[in-house]
Amino acid sequence: MLTSSASCSPPTELPLDNVRVVLNGGMYTAIPRQDGSFKLHAVAPGSYLLEVLDTQSVWPTVRLDVSATSGKARALLTHSRQPLPFPLPLEPILAKLTFFEKREGFNWAGMLMNPMVLMMGFTLLIMVVFPKMMENMDPEQLKEMQKGGVMEMLANPEAAREKLEAQAKQAKRAKTAPPK
Repeated sequence: MLTSSASCSPPTELPLDNVRVVLNGGMYTAIPRQDGSFKLHAVAPGSYLLEVLDTQSVWPTVRLDVSATSGKARALLTHSRQPLPFPLPLEPILAKLTFFEKREGFNWAGMLMNPMVLMMGFTLLIMVVFPKMMENMDPEQLKEMQKGGVMEMLANPEAAREKLEAQAKQAKRAKTAPPK
């Protein structure tokens, strides 16, 4: 049987009122004094995990091996496998836990990259640009579009292309024909 002593170095502003030191999830328990020291009495030989339970800080887990033959103990940090001297000098890894993320402020770039805003912007662009394109269009093509309709051109692109080629040939003949 071993009596082990150790010391928890608390962060300066946090008290040790709600801190518990446990071996193997509660097989042995100790409450640290206000100076941070604690003792575990009558620890049987074996291998244990020493954990510090605290709601305000994160403490390292220590593997504690108690020898059956010599009654001596050996302590190793579980995350780095570094040996620790006795009394155990435990310090918190993270002194102040943050459970909630701070809410971000308003972000114009985030709003503008929203798919719904992008679709509305594209639609607005079409509503502004297409009428300007129609004003700059050749009057003959504009009459043709109004007569035949854009939907007809989209529904049957082959016929629309043949029709445009025929109109281009007719315009070319009109330019090359001698005036009467």
